[in-house]
Amino acid sequence: MTRKPAGRRRKSDGSVLVMVLWLLVLVGFLAGQYVAHNREKADIAQNAWTAFRQRQAVSSIIQLFSADAWPLADGTGMDGHWFRLFPDDIQLWARVDKESQRINLNTAPDGEIKQKTALMMGDNFQREADAVSDCILDWRDTDDLTRMHGAEEKDYKARGLNYRPANGPFNVMSELLLVMGVTPELFWGDPVELIATDLGRYYVQSGNGAQTQTPMTLSEGFTIYSTECKRISLLVPGSETGYLYTNIFMAKESGRLAVVDRLQFLGVAEAGFDRLIELESESRGLEARGKKRS
Repeated sequence: MTRKPAGRRRKSDGSVLVMVLWLLVLVGFLAGQYVAHNREKADIAQNAWTAFRQRQAVSSIIQLFSADAWPLADGTGMDGHWFRLFPDDIQLWARVDKESQRINLNTAPDGEIKQKTALMMGDNFQREADAVSDCILDWRDTDDLTRMHGAEEKDYKARGLNYRPANGPFNVMSELLLVMGVTPELFWGDPVELIATDLGRYYVQSGNGAQTQTPMTLSEGFTIYSTECKRISLLVPGSETGYLYTNIFMAKESGRLAVVDRLQFLGVAEAGFDRLIELESESRGLEARGKKRS
């Protein structure tokens, strides 16, 4: 009987071992791809379900506040401040107020718009405030004359933008985002910080904290609608720290309130929402004690 040399046998065994190892690597890779694919599909399904529930919650709030009478028996939120609701077991923050608190971009004098913008952006950004207000005014006026810090059609073309100023009134609030110099940060600000500052008002009133100025943004400080138009602002948490923020504008049409405009964007609350929950609990406690004393 012929016996294979030991060296050749070891070489053959080594080749088989290498092949087995490669097969294990391939199987592990395919298994990882399969798991990743399923996880991605699960994430897509979860995000779609979250978005659906958010939309349903927003629709519920719109229906709730579509009547003239205040729908909450205890009067929560009638003062125009933020409060928490749980439509369909979804936690969200809401605020309902009138546009009478804001400056109308289509009818206000130039000086009032410039003053409001300067106040909003602060003393350290007066040059930027002048540019933003002049660009807003150039957008709404009917001429092609460029203000000192403003922008007309030639300036938009120079920036590579494929649109020009309307040279007329704003038709929807989101049109303001087209104005040169208006960024999403200027328009929206930080809704979570806005709510936190508003909820902290009871600390200020009771002397438990330092007074802070409510963050001002273009969407908060300005409007294009009548003073009686109702604005519903909602922050709806989603998956983990994500949220949907939306402004709904409702006005009387044929004797009934109807949605005439709607703005929304998706954001991330880096610190989560626990702070808002704590502030609301504290503010409600202080409010209740104040009612008892009165």
